[in-house]
Formats: sequence, structure tokens, C-alpha cells
Amino acid sequence: MAIRYSNQGATRNKPLSPQLAQALDFLPELGLEIEVFSGGQPAKGSGGARVGSVRHDHGNAADVFLYKDGRRLDWSNPQDVAVYQEFVRRAKARGLTGFGAGEGYMQPGSMHIGFGNPAVWGADGKGANAPDWLREAYYGAGGPGVASDTIAALGYSEAPQNALAMDQDQAPQNALAQRPEPPRFNYLNPDDFKTTARFAPVAGFT
Repeated sequence: MAIRYSNQGATRNKPLSPQLAQALDFLPELGLEIEVFSGGQPAKGSGGARVGSVRHDHGNAADVFLYKDGRRLDWSNPQDVAVYQEFVRRAKARGLTGFGAGEGYMQPGSMHIGFGNPAVWGADGKGANAPDWLREAYYGAGGPGVASDTIAALGYSEAPQNALAMDQDQAPQNALAQRPEPPRFNYLNPDDFKTTARFAPVAGFT
């Protein structure tokens, strides 16, 4: 099973929302499992037991460990960093928007994943403390923006500059994306339009 739970005794003891669980259906492709140690919680103001960020409300976020071949991964291990980065790229391509990890944030090797305002962060929940590997996986090597690997995961070989620059087969179905064929003109001999007709003057006009 790609998602397993160990949050039964936690305040956030609810499962992931169906939307979040479905967005993680790429896990078997990477040979990964995740262990949810902090999952969903009742919505703010509902009166149920809850703590911290509203991101976890309704199961739309979770704090997890990653496992590969039965081994818990750790982002402090250089050999595991590439796996974390690929996980973030795939998850972002599937619609996940929030990721937190790094020294001083939760437990070693753990990661916050889920929906909510797009952001990455590290210690103290601050974006400035997000580790470089997380920042690179989320934004791409060029800085904030859409990672080229994410574009590839969405089915594009490169990021389109705009709808008009895309091939017609890939372009979104809107007016800007439709590139009509330019009109064709038949250039005729001007002499063909000459006439010898004569018109009588109209009364009142000279």
C-alpha cells in the first residue's frame, strides 16, 4: 500500500482527503510509500480537536515520511535528495502546492505535503529557510517559476511562451489559440476590370 497511517494517536488523526490521496497515485511509479504521522483535522471553528495550520483541515495536507524498499529516507542523506526532489516535482505536477522540510522543521527526513497557498518553507515555517534542494525541486534551477521537469511531466517538451506559440494540436481551445490560415488573393490583370460603359448625367448634378 503506497499510503499508510501512523497518526492514530495524533491530534491530526484523520485520513487524507480523496483529492490528496488521488494526487499521490504516482507513488508506485517511483517505488515509494509514504507514512502519514500527522494527517487531516476538523475545520477551524468546527469545535473539533485541531492544531496549527488550516492547511490540514479536511485532510488536504499531511506530514509524512518517505520510504523506498522498506527504508525510511532522509533528506540529510545526499543519496536520498534526488528522490525527494523527484517526489516534489511529481506532486507539484499533480496539483500539490505546499511543501515544508529541512533542518529545524519537524523531524529529520519528514515533509509537509498538501494543498493551500503555493509555497515552500523550512525552519519556523519560513520560506527563507526552505532548503536549497526543496527550492530547486519546486521552482526549478532558474529560481521561482515552473520547473522544466514539471512541464515535461504535464506532457510538454518545453514551456509554451503563449497560446499562439503552441502547436494547434496542443493549444487550449480558445480564440487566441486558433490560428486561421491567412487569406489568399488571386492577382488579376487590371485590364480585366476596365469598362467601356457610359452613364447619362443625372439631372441636378454636373
